[in-house]
Amino acid sequence: MAFQFNAAANRILRIVRKLSAVVLLFLCADASFAQTGTGEYARQFLTDERKLWTSPLHVHTFDLKWLAPLGVGTAFLLRNDRAISQEAGDANLEHPSRIVSRAGSVYSIATPVTVMMLGRISGNAKASHAGGVALEAALHSVVIVQTLKAATNRERPWIDHGRGDFWDGGNSFPSGHSIIAWAVASTFADQYAGKKWIAISGYSAAAAVSLSRVGGLNHFPSDVLVGSSLGWLVGHYISQRHK
Repeated sequence: MAFQFNAAANRILRIVRKLSAVVLLFLCADASFAQTGTGEYARQFLTDERKLWTSPLHVHTFDLKWLAPLGVGTAFLLRNDRAISQEAGDANLEHPSRIVSRAGSVYSIATPVTVMMLGRISGNAKASHAGGVALEAALHSVVIVQTLKAATNRERPWIDHGRGDFWDGGNSFPSGHSIIAWAVASTFADQYAGKKWIAISGYSAAAAVSLSRVGGLNHFPSDVLVGSSLGWLVGHYISQRHK
């Protein structure tokens, strides 16, 4: 009984922390576009969220050039997730991977906030805008990934010998670290399209974070692939809307 109570309490605490993070991100992102007003920003945010969720209904034939490889890759990884995770565990990558993972979780949020604040302090409107757009992309990513986690309930790799079953009380699919890292990276790559080093460094950092989630046995490879792909798409959509 005590164990069940503690488990329930821990779940509630995790939900509260996640909701607090979402609220904080929303306030920061809203502040970056203060001229629009909070009400207008909230309406636009909900409109963008609706368009992101309904985007699969508007897929065109030319989208198959990347959707088909993504689908094949996801299917392949779903079939081989357990074996790959076992190989990662045997390679003893957990400690270094978790160091990279922790650093990545800070980088993904701290970078847009820092760029936005430095832009404001220095009077650099471009940097302030880019940081705000990246922060908004991160916020959309948080909403999307938490919804998908709740809907799929996939077990983590360390549970039940890494079976990775869906709808079994977990929160593994897709990877939250990956979706946020790739959303931020793709946003900055778009906002600074003329500076290739920003895209290269951003995508390199996002790739490192994603791989660390597999090496640290936090996620299965398919969790990371889907999370990374969604993040890339979210970042591009939000960035294009603000151009």
